[in-house]
Parts: sequence; structure tokens; C-alpha cells
Amino acid sequence: MVSSCSVELALLVQEVSRNRTFKHFRSASATSRINCGCDRSLSRADCEARGCCYVPLPQSGLGGPPWCFYPVRYPGYKMGPLLPTEKGQRATLARSAPSYLPRDIPTLQLDLMPETLGRLHLTLKDPASPRYEVPFVTSQSRGHKDIQNPLYDVDFQPDPFGFIVRRKSNGRVLLNTTIGPLLFADQYVQLSTSMASSVISGLGEHYTPITLDLNWTSVSLWNRDMASANLYGSHPFFLVQEGDGQAHGVFLLNSNAMEVFLQPAPALTWVTVGGILDFYIFLGPSPQSVVQQYHEVIGYPMMPPYWSLGFHLCRWGYTSTNITRTVVQLMRQAKIPLDVQWNDLDYADQRRVFTFDLQRFGDLPRMVEEFHQLGMKYVLILDPGISSASPPGSYKPFDDGLKRGVFIKNSTGQILIGKVWPGPTAFPDFTNPTTQDWWTDCIRVFHSKVPVDGLWIDMNEPSNFVQGSVDGCPDSDLEKPPYTPGQNTVSVQSLQSYIAVSVPGVLLFGLYGVPLVGADVCGFGGDTTEELCVRWTQLGAFYPFMRNHNDKPNAPQEPFVFSQQAQDAMRTAITLRYSLLPFLYTLFHHTHSSGSTVARPLFLEFPTDPDCQTIDRQFLWGSSLLISPVLEEGALEVTAYLPPGTWYSLHNGEAYYSKGQYILFPAPLDTINVHVREGSIIPQQVPALTTTASRRNPFTLIVALSVGNWAKGELFWDDGESLDTFEHGNYSYVLFFAEESYVVSKPVKLNGSLDGLVLGEVRVFGVRAPPTSVWANGQKVHDFSYSQDTKVLAGLDLPMTAMITVQWS
Repeated sequence: MVSSCSVELALLVQEVSRNRTFKHFRSASATSRINCGCDRSLSRADCEARGCCYVPLPQSGLGGPPWCFYPVRYPGYKMGPLLPTEKGQRATLARSAPSYLPRDIPTLQLDLMPETLGRLHLTLKDPASPRYEVPFVTSQSRGHKDIQNPLYDVDFQPDPFGFIVRRKSNGRVLLNTTIGPLLFADQYVQLSTSMASSVISGLGEHYTPITLDLNWTSVSLWNRDMASANLYGSHPFFLVQEGDGQAHGVFLLNSNAMEVFLQPAPALTWVTVGGILDFYIFLGPSPQSVVQQYHEVIGYPMMPPYWSLGFHLCRWGYTSTNITRTVVQLMRQAKIPLDVQWNDLDYADQRRVFTFDLQRFGDLPRMVEEFHQLGMKYVLILDPGISSASPPGSYKPFDDGLKRGVFIKNSTGQILIGKVWPGPTAFPDFTNPTTQDWWTDCIRVFHSKVPVDGLWIDMNEPSNFVQGSVDGCPDSDLEKPPYTPGQNTVSVQSLQSYIAVSVPGVLLFGLYGVPLVGADVCGFGGDTTEELCVRWTQLGAFYPFMRNHNDKPNAPQEPFVFSQQAQDAMRTAITLRYSLLPFLYTLFHHTHSSGSTVARPLFLEFPTDPDCQTIDRQFLWGSSLLISPVLEEGALEVTAYLPPGTWYSLHNGEAYYSKGQYILFPAPLDTINVHVREGSIIPQQVPALTTTASRRNPFTLIVALSVGNWAKGELFWDDGESLDTFEHGNYSYVLFFAEESYVVSKPVKLNGSLDGLVLGEVRVFGVRAPPTSVWANGQKVHDFSYSQDTKVLAGLDLPMTAMITVQWS
């Protein structure tokens, strides 16, 4: 070990002598140092006691290369021979010498499981003592060992143990864990790897750009929903763009608190406080296929109901049914679409879930029925924290949960009592099957009284207003492990900056397999401004999930509270969204059935375009719509990147022929720039104030002809509410294609859901001259109209259940 450190020091002296600067040394050598003090800061004596190298660097403090780092071939585990198993291969690893950690695991079991051509599964665990493993398995994730010609090769370094994963087609090293030691002790597990590129996305949930900063940063995964702590979810998955259009991904299936250290080598180090190392490695080779392979393992998303894609309105502070009714009435008077009205926890009696306040919300069931008669839906926010302070026999959810043993207990066997909105609170243990039955019963009983259409499960990290329990935490190894994960502080009060931060947040959740996502339109905390709320509504119209929600101390931000000019701009944006819901719903179908994405970063669709690698101020809907929102205050223009090809303005069909370039577009306050990719056909529907009404309206097709005069598209359609319609074949499917001067709508599957619906208009982008004659299914249309400004061919009125051919000349 001394010789390795001496070599490092000699290199440093050589650089100082040659260049009188440390710049080259840092980029060439110091950037590859693997920190020997991930758990705490170390003095020279502490560092050398661990057998590590201590080589200071001038001006290298916090956030730079570590002074204490592992030497080459630091002792770890020694690997035995690989033996065949039913699923792949297995080897035993033996600890060569004790580490500096307490309670080393002396023997590990390595399992290597090739599951598909593009997916490799590798685990490291303690064979002598079971450790917590995330209890999930999906039908898509099962593979087998008899894989012929996989996309990957795996090599092992026996002593000290490490593995190397290469892309077989070009030999590129994707992961190399021999750069640092494997540490595996009770309450501390660490593994480092080199990376094939510095362009990495993932490791959420954090407010970050679409690609992570590798300049000696770290991210923590331990969702808690507490100020000065972490956010709402943990997603230990990342995707690496390799620079030539290929990509790979890595998923660590471990739900313990963990921290991931990133460095510019490029390399990263996982540190977690428990569980096993359970890696899935996805070889793509395209970025989109990496995402699909990841979703195959974690499970495809559920198909959302059609109405959930409409506009939602909520505020913490609608303190009665009268106020809630007034909000809906004013939205309808303003003629702004609204599908779903919400109430926050204001409705609950003493903030206890599964109750409603009889004074302020006594007629809540009747109000919900009134909304249903308007074609609307109603959602309540529901927290899983159950009040434990009510007198026995007065609050059934707690009484029944107590009898059925569903609440989390402390080390003494007593129920752990935290503190949330209702005061002293018990937390359900959702890993207990009995808890799931109890929870379902609570919902069933409440729904029989209040016919809500949805429940938003909030505060489910779980959120707790005290550290541990109200009685404090015991002094034990569980409370004071050898390593305490770091924390991330995120502020959402700077609303103007938060609108921009929301875009990569939405896009990253698509990678994580959570497509129904969107930030609170106009912001939750702080007072918005009229301009900000207009711009945020325009952006929010293209979130997969669109909800305006804010906090009760803040100024109201419903669309109707602003000026007429602002209301008009918001109405235009929301109405545009409603017209595009058939297209959006079809995208969700693909996500549900094959694991694709809805809101999509540009690099997924244009992986060979280096300009698209880090763009996160624009995004796509599927492969066809490019959204370029205004994200700065006072801006009336937007500079947008158009990937190579022809793009048409969604508003007027104007064509832009791009070589892959930035273009400055006008963006007055009433406009969000949206462009249609050549070769696409987008199904639309005439909008209405609710999706209940809009789903009965005529369809429109936007046909964006390519330079080769062709286009294609599709429509998935069902009743919009029933579960598993795709799995049960209870849906309709229509293909669209266009060539030269005609477009065809061809139903390939019908189930009655399209009965009575018609194709009313076709908008053709890219025609060389205005049509003078139109034929529909061979019959000349005498009363058609055509607008040169909007490219609309109107007056068709053709049933969607039959094959349609529209031709023009």
C-alpha cells in the first residue's frame, strides 16, 4: 500500500516541477481518486490507519478531490471459482483481511444471471445471514440463463474482487468496479465503478438538470418529506449516454438509505446502510430501449383514466363546500375547462382521514353528486398517518387498525407514535398484508358515504413532524450506524426559477416509470404573479398531469382571479391541451403496454445528436410534438432547438427546415411554441369544458407530411375508465397514414367505444398548393372548406368506425 501512495505522491511532485500548476494533475489523476472517507472526514493519522493514501492538494477542500483515498489493489474480497446454477453462475467471495469497519461480513455470495439479450442481473449478498431484500417480482422481469449472443461481456478480477461489464459490439467498458474496494459490513456497504461517459441522468428524486453534475457531488436517497431533508421518492437508477447514440442503464434494487458520490473521472461510489447489492444492468443499445428494459423490471405503469388527463384545481384553504362550489362556478363562468375539483385536508374532521367535518362539509356527498352531474370528477387528498389521540371507540380507522395490528411498532413492541396534521399519529405498515386489507376496508366505508372519484395519497414517505417518535429514539446501533447518509435541501419558494426546474423533474420521472407527473401549476409556496401563472399554465398544459395547487397563506391563483387578458391566455393553453388529449391518451397506452415515455427528453428521440444530450428546457410528447415554453420573466421570444428535419408550427402549419439549429421564435404572452415533427399524424378532438363532453366531439387529424410526402399515426380508444382494457381486448385501435395527396384512417380493432364519433376535419401541413377538390371514400365533397392560414380541410363528418380515405388535388 505504501508503494501505491508513493507513486501518487511522485506524480504530484513531477507535475509541480514541470508545470508549477496542479491543473493537469487534478484532471488526469486526482479526479480518479476513490474517497477513503465517505463516512466521515479523516485526518492523516486516521487515513493511514485505514491503510489509505493521504496526499493533500492545494485549494482542494470541500467539493474537490479527496486527500485521503484508496491505493491501487486495496484489500477486499477474494473470489472463488464460478459454478453453474439454474439461473446462471455463482461464486463465493472471502474477505482477504479485516477492513476498518466494525462487523465485516466475512463471506459473500455472488450470483451472475443473464436474463435477456440486453439485461444482466448481478447480486452480492451474505449467504449465512438473510438481509432485507426488496420484495417484488414482475412477470416482465423473469429471464433465463440460456441467452445466446447477449449484448454484454462480463470479466472478473479475482483478488481483490471486482467485475467489468463491456459492450460486446465495440468492447467499451461500461462498468469497472476494480477501481475501488468492495466493503460489505453490517450497516455499511460500498462499491465504486468507473463510468463510460460523464453524461448521466437519474438517481432521483432531486431538483437537478436532466444530466447530473459529476464535479465531486453527491446525491442522497432517503425520502422523508422534511425540511432540510430529502424529497418524496427514491429511484436508484441512472442512464448513461455513451456519446455515439448508444446508452446503458444501471438499477440498484436496494431501498435502504444510500448516498451516491459522483466524480469527474467519471466514476461513482454507492454507499448504503443495509440490504444487499442487487444490480440490474441494461444494455439498450438506444436510450429509449434502456428505459423500456428498466420498466420491464420494475413493472409498466398503470393506464390512467381519461379524465385524469384533464385540468385539476386544488388549494389548501377551500375550507367549506360553499367555497368549493363557488370555485367551480367561477371556472365555468370563465369558460375554462375543468375536469377535476379537489379538496385538501380542510374537509377532514380534526384533520383525521376517512372523516369529513359536519359543520363545514356536511353536504359533501351532495356536492360531489352535483359535480358528477356537470360531467366532472372529485378527488380528496388523503394522508396515511392515522390519528391516535381520539378517545377509544370514537375513530374507527384507528380502533380497527389497533385490533388488526397494522401499525408500525418500536423496538419495545409498542406502537410508534409520530406527529402529523392531526397531532399524535400512528403509521400503517404497508408491508403487512393485513394492513392492505384494513386500508381497503377504510376506503370502501368512506366511499360509501362520499362517492369520490380518486384519492391522492399524500405524506406517504412517511412524513413525520418529529424525529422518530414523540418520545425520542433509543440509543442503539440502529439509531447510530457507522455511516449516516447525507441530506439534500431543496427550496420551492423561488417560483420563477422553480418553473424551469420543473421541466427536468417531469422528464426524469418518465425515465423512472412514473409518467403521470407534473409540478403544481403556478407554484405551491409563495405568491405567484400574473405573468408567471400564465407562463406556468402554458407549460403545465403539456405536463402529463396538470394541476393548479397552492398553499393557504398565499394569494389565490385560480385562472379566474387574473385579468381578462391572462384568463384568455390560460383558456387558450388549457383548451389546446384538451384538443390533444386523444394523442396524449394514446401515448399513455404505449407507456402502459411497452414501457415507453410520455413527456420525453430530446436525447431519447435523437440520441446521435450531441446538442440534444443535455437539453432540459424543451421536451417532446412522444416522438411527434416538440414543446418550447417560455421560462423567463418578461420574455416575449424563445430560443428553441429544432433537431434535424422539418418541423411545423402547431398553430399555423408554418414549416421550419432545420439542420439541427437554434431558432428564435416569437412568444407573446398568449402563446406557447409547439412544433409537429414531419411524418407524424396527430389525432385531436374538439375541446369542451370537461372530457365527458369532449369525448363525444368530432375528431381532427393533423397530418404533418415529411419531405418524402408521407406521415403516420395511431389512436388508442376505450371507455376511458375501465381497468385493464388493453389486457382484456376491450378497446378500439385506429391506424392513420398519408402519402402524397391522401390520408387514410383504418380501424384495425373495434369494440364499440368509437360508435357515433366522426372525423370532422383534417389539417394538412406541407401541401404544395391549396386543394381545389376533395374526395371522401371516393365521393366528391362539394361543401368542404379549406383555410390557408390554419391548413384546415373541414366539412367531412365521416364515421370513425369505418375505413376513411380523404384525397385532395
